[in-house]
Amino acid sequence: MDLQQNKQVYEMPHQLAYYECDDTGHPSMSMLLSMMTMVSDAHCISLGMDTATIQQTGGAWVVTEYDGQLSPEQPTFGDQVILGTRAVAYNRFFALREFWMDDVQHANRYLHLRAIFVFMNLQKRRLMSIPPEMITPFNSPEEKRLPRLDRPSAITTTDPASRQYRVRYFDIDANHHVNNARYLDWLLDPLGGEFLRNHRPTKLVIKYEHEVQAGATVTSQYQLVDNDQGLHSRHVILVDGQVCATAELTWIDN
Repeated sequence: MDLQQNKQVYEMPHQLAYYECDDTGHPSMSMLLSMMTMVSDAHCISLGMDTATIQQTGGAWVVTEYDGQLSPEQPTFGDQVILGTRAVAYNRFFALREFWMDDVQHANRYLHLRAIFVFMNLQKRRLMSIPPEMITPFNSPEEKRLPRLDRPSAITTTDPASRQYRVRYFDIDANHHVNNARYLDWLLDPLGGEFLRNHRPTKLVIKYEHEVQAGATVTSQYQLVDNDQGLHSRHVILVDGQVCATAELTWIDN
């Protein structure tokens, strides 16, 4: 297995576990994002920046948006894959990473994502400038302007389908807010098992607007749009009327 591992690029092997897959046998969207977090953390640790070291700065890395493509062909439970990430570029407040999941021969790319990271002050719960010691080890170029990621389309119906969820203790991660991957469960669950078993996502765009805290009740709304560009689902997560996340996925028949 040929793996890249240097300051800017990091790849690692991974065997898909049963709990990472839904009842189609393929990785769920939330678990795919969790895998991207795992390889990002492994990259940091390889450069001497574990969670404790990062939090000594008073802050932590937080994802604010993703966009990317998924192959119609996805691996299944038990398959070996390669998870990869690259620190693309950064400026004072934002860092751009890309992520991928390949087969072990690098012949098929199952997933390719771009992500914007910020550094959040854990006490004040607001953006802070990225500490130099947290970004220079990646040897990525500094750029004044980073590429813009795609933005989700807004829900246009006045009566979207919706469902409510209570934020549980186990939805909260080490940064003391809802784990970014958990939003995908809230976003997609209202689509229902029949839809999810018979359709497969080929594109994801998600933007995180505001933190969701423990104990909150989130409202997940969605709209299905079938047009010349294909079948899309548009989503929003709200808490007390405030938009906390928006997303859009493109689907094909399974």
